[in-house]
Amino acid sequence: MISSTFYNEIPSEPTVIVVPIFDDEPDTGFGVALGDAGWAAPGLVTSLRKSALAEFDRQVDVQVLTNVNNMLFKILATPDR
Repeated sequence: MISSTFYNEIPSEPTVIVVPIFDDEPDTGFGVALGDAGWAAPGLVTSLRKSALAEFDRQVDVQVLTNVNNMLFKILATPDR
């Protein structure tokens, strides 16, 4: 799952911010169900080089994307203790 943030839209930037997608619930990190499309793991957000990516299309509805974004926001907004 690739974020559509401004950062990812910069043509000269060699990396993109991504949230990993798994077929099953992840063993680590926070998982968000994508319905029949698998699980997103916003707790494992990372960056990847654009040149290392291949196009793959998996459809999910808008509410699912909202759930993933909400979880990512909660993770990023929680201070380390």
